[in-house]
This record gives sequence, structure tokens and C-alpha cells, in this order.
Amino acid sequence: MIKTDIKNKQEKKIKRNSRTYKILGLFLISFLSLIVVLPSVMAHCPLCTAATIVGVGVTRSLGWDDSIVGVFVGAMIVSSALWVNNIFKKRNIGGNAFLRMGSITVATFVLTVLSFYYAGIFGPANTYRIFGMEKIIFGSISGAIVSFATFFTSNEIKKRNEGRVLFNYQTMAITFGALILNGLLFWGIFR
Repeated sequence: MIKTDIKNKQEKKIKRNSRTYKILGLFLISFLSLIVVLPSVMAHCPLCTAATIVGVGVTRSLGWDDSIVGVFVGAMIVSSALWVNNIFKKRNIGGNAFLRMGSITVATFVLTVLSFYYAGIFGPANTYRIFGMEKIIFGSISGAIVSFATFFTSNEIKKRNEGRVLFNYQTMAITFGALILNGLLFWGIFR
């Protein structure tokens, strides 16, 4: 009986690790495909998007709490939405900038959540929730808010400095600093 329980736990762990590697592989293939297709210079860089994807992969592979993983998923969603928004701007796809950015962010969020749901990362059987919400979704919303706030903060710093940054990769450094603080806060609360 005990051997069967141990064997079942080992099989579940192997299955979970296999699913994690499949998801990481999917992200890596998607990212490499985008690098090949997109032009070399963009206002919101592919490096930012790649860094958020790596953050998701690292936290998931280390087995950290889903709320911490969600922080980086939210950052990836915002980074991807900003990236697509800049592509639309370059192609003169007009409209209200706030509505365009909002709809791109919502569409990216919905597609990400659906892909996680169908990959089995969360669902109705999951009992790990914060305020009745899946931990990864709660963390994603938190990470998205932090990412938007740091992006606009970095833009405000540029405006006050006559369009110049204080240091190279300013937006990325401020964003990752804030995301790490957000993740540490969740780690301290939910460990």
C-alpha cells in the first residue's frame, strides 16, 4: 500500500515535470519564431519579452508558488501587449490609443489563461486560491499592474530628462526590480 502511494507520487511528479518542460519548450519555440519574423529594431524590445518568459520558466522549474509564477506571467502579458501595440503604431493602425492598448492586453491575457487552462496548469479541481481566484491569475494581475506602473514611471523619467534615460535598459531594470519585489512579497506571505 505504501509502495503504491510512493509510486503514484513519483508518477505525478514526473508528469508535472514533463508538462513544465513542454510549456517551456512551447515558449522557447514561440520566442525564437518571433525573433526570426520581426524586424531588428522595435520600441518595446524583444529582450524585455524574452526576459519575462525566462522568468516564468525559471520560477516554474524551481517549483515556486503559483502566485510568484503569476507575477512573471503578468509581466509577460503586458510586455507582449506593448510589443504588439508598437507594431500596430508602426503600421499606422489608428484608433484610440487607450482602447487599443487595453484590448490588446485583454486579448493577450485571455489567450494566456486559455492556454494554461487547456495545458492543465489550473482548473476547477485546484484548491489553491487567493480571494477565490487561482493563485497564478492573482499573481498575473498583480504582475500586470506592476509592469504597467513601471513602464509609465520609466516614460515619465524620460520626459523629465528631455527624452533621455538615466541608464541603459532603464525600463527593463526598473520593471524587473519591481517584479522581484512583488515576487518576494508573495513569497513572504504564501510560503
